[in-house]
Amino acid sequence: MEKTKTEKIKIVAIVGPTGVGKTSLSIELASFFDAEIISADSRQVYRFMDIGTAKPTKKEREDIPHHLIDVVSPDRDYSAALFKRDAEAALADIVSRGKRVFLTGGTGLYVRAFLEGLFTGPGRDDSVRGALLKEAEAFGREYLHKEL
Repeated sequence: MEKTKTEKIKIVAIVGPTGVGKTSLSIELASFFDAEIISADSRQVYRFMDIGTAKPTKKEREDIPHHLIDVVSPDRDYSAALFKRDAEAALADIVSRGKRVFLTGGTGLYVRAFLEGLFTGPGRDDSVRGALLKEAEAFGREYLHKEL
């Protein structure tokens, strides 16, 4: 992520498995360094999925702005590519206000997509997915696994 042609934007990434204290650490550091948090969690992005996702509390989100939490309904698809796009928009917004950025979460694919980019390739093909699901119903998932 470039701020200018010669000055890069510094992003602190706090990553790790569930339950190790990423959220509390990022909130404490964001408070100290006048930063905002971009959540890199593939479940916290969904609205209504509060149980089991360890989302920051409403108070914590009021104290320190968090981005990409509760942004999509559970009946919608959300991908690493969409996360990258949304995280880049959040980054631009945060930086435009002179704040620092903490990227916090446990979804490694989201972190890598944001920091390193994604490969160029075909998108999801629902017709292929449908055909494979029909084969799985007819012959079993073990059959598909062997074919793979």
